[in-house]
Amino acid sequence: MDPRFDAMPERRPSALVLHPDVSIRAELGWALGARDMASVSAADGASGLALLLEELLALDALVVKLDLPGRDARAFADLVRRAGGEQELAIVVLASDPSPSLRDELAALGVDEVVDPRLGPGTVADAVIAAVWRRRSGAGAGTRAPRSQRRLRETEGLDTFSTAA
Repeated sequence: MDPRFDAMPERRPSALVLHPDVSIRAELGWALGARDMASVSAADGASGLALLLEELLALDALVVKLDLPGRDARAFADLVRRAGGEQELAIVVLASDPSPSLRDELAALGVDEVVDPRLGPGTVADAVIAAVWRRRSGAGAGTRAPRSQRRLRETEGLDTFSTAA
């Protein structure tokens, strides 16, 4: 047998994007796709919850607007981490001009990144990819992302944080 045919190809990572603005969902979907990440999206908390429950085992990331109608980012983070016990799903929250206290609050709920969406879909997509990489690798303090991901930390104006212990 040829070992090249026995190996399963690595699954393409995927994200659930929850945002009420269709243009932001589309732009972020394109940016994620350009980084070889599939995405599905919803405009509100109810449809987002239905998609999350349907797709949970196939998802690598949840990207949610802080004040999403119907169920906000705090409720999704609490549901995923505490109620669902899910630790492998990266959670990225989109919040305009997030304060340090908001970042701390979200980190305590298990959110991996808080990104200002005004920085653009490329920056958000880079943050999603970095969060997924850290979750997949179990990266902790002192662990460096691959070189292609390290540039994310140098991106102008992006102030991300990690909750990895």
